Amino acid sequence: MRHFTHSIVLALLVGLYAITQVSTNLQEYRHTRNEIQATDSSLENEANKTMKAQKSKIMLILEDRIENPSVLAKTEDKLRTMSDTEIRLASSLCDRISTKQRTARDEIAFSLVTALIVLS
Repeated sequence: MRHFTHSIVLALLVGLYAITQVSTNLQEYRHTRNEIQATDSSLENEANKTMKAQKSKIMLILEDRIENPSVLAKTEDKLRTMSDTEIRLASSLCDRISTKQRTARDEIAFSLVTALIVLS
């Protein structure tokens, strides 16, 4: 009987130790998960800021070249539906467009931006 009691006590101690370890690991997991979610949220906010800046850059170039307000409004709506990759590409093309002078390079880049927006 005494041996049986020791076995039960030992089993209970091992069980309590295992529960403590699981509880500790669960708390660490929750803490790590919260940190990851906060980091993801921060990165998402940064990406949104970058996309807004790139869309603003595109609109500045287009406002300089397009005089019709209804076309500009449609363009702005279209920019909202474009993918991030397309926005980055259009923004990169807009970097090559000068607002002061209109060279062949500027016209080609503007034509590519326009085609990208229309065809997206």
